[in-house]
Amino acid sequence: MEQATLLQIARLRTLAARKGKPFDVARFATDRAFAQATLNALLDSEDEELLVAGLSMLDALGMTAGLTSSEHTPPPTSAPPPPAAVAPGKYVGRLR
Repeated sequence: MEQATLLQIARLRTLAARKGKPFDVARFATDRAFAQATLNALLDSEDEELLVAGLSMLDALGMTAGLTSSEHTPPPTSAPPPPAAVAPGKYVGRLR
């Protein structure tokens, strides 16, 4: 784990302790499912600083990929309609 991520974990642990929320640093750093559950519990908070730290940690651990909603994704582009078929025998224009 990178030094910056470890510093974020330490900061998140301190903020969680201030709010009386449990935080096992060793298990958080080694168990991804536990980290996800802990972050979900921490993000259920009114404290803005804790929310920002939790979201930053989600991003640092690569857990934000599934958070995008379909509302914000652009609609799939459809192929342009095929050109109108010309009836046989109808004059289209002169050839050069």
